[in-house]
Amino acid sequence: MQITVKPFENSFAAEIDGIDIQNRINRQQFKIIHGAFLKHKVLIFRNQPLDDEAHQKFGLLFGELDGHINKSTRHKTLPSVQVFSNVKPNGETTGVHPEKGTQVWHTDKSYTATPSLTTILRSPAIARIGGDTLFADMTRAYHRLSDDMKKAIDGVFAVHDWARSREKSDERPATQEEIKAAPPVEHPIVRTHPETGRKSLYIGNHSSHIAGIDLKEGETMLANLEAHATQHDLIYRHKWQIDDVLMWDNRCTMHCVEPYDAAKEKRSVHRVVVKGDVPV
Repeated sequence: MQITVKPFENSFAAEIDGIDIQNRINRQQFKIIHGAFLKHKVLIFRNQPLDDEAHQKFGLLFGELDGHINKSTRHKTLPSVQVFSNVKPNGETTGVHPEKGTQVWHTDKSYTATPSLTTILRSPAIARIGGDTLFADMTRAYHRLSDDMKKAIDGVFAVHDWARSREKSDERPATQEEIKAAPPVEHPIVRTHPETGRKSLYIGNHSSHIAGIDLKEGETMLANLEAHATQHDLIYRHKWQIDDVLMWDNRCTMHCVEPYDAAKEKRSVHRVVVKGDVPV
């Protein structure tokens, strides 16, 4: 079966058809997937009933897997797999959202020195109402800035801070172990993609403030840039279907989860994250 890449109308994302990612992927197939990944930033694979081992194996094709700092969400036997779920073993809901930080715009693991290259997500249980995953095209967002704004943020660094992002998303406080493992780190607001050479905005909820300027002034700048980057026509909204596999380029996108009623809706997502490189 031939692989086809089907871009979505009026969107930057694309669907990949004609491949079963549970089976061995040859070099030519990977080349097509990787090329589509760099071009479209968000890829959707439909009808892929993966288990956690196959999910992890697919992620390893793209590089070294990176565990999450929040140990409570790690898979019991596969620590590179993270599970966000409000579904109890008996099938009832917990009534609690498993990670409120996912409901605000962010890019995965930007609070580390070497943030994520890609995240690969599947959803064994999907909400009937809400729970969509939204993506912002940060490359287009950057290029849409005025020349004056591009000059103003050139060479400017934001401080990305796991502990502060927990506060901003009204989550439980970061533990001392987490703070030690992920101290604040600085990344450029404008990031150059290491494979395509394209420039993108690199911000999100993990970015706390701007290094070297007044705290409130920096927070305002970040908020204005986020509002700019999340304009309607820069967004792809993914409506989940059972057995979807979704992957995205964290180096040039932001994402968030649409809120849903955790008391009524069952939602479970499993993810693996591939380690990236130092943003420049």
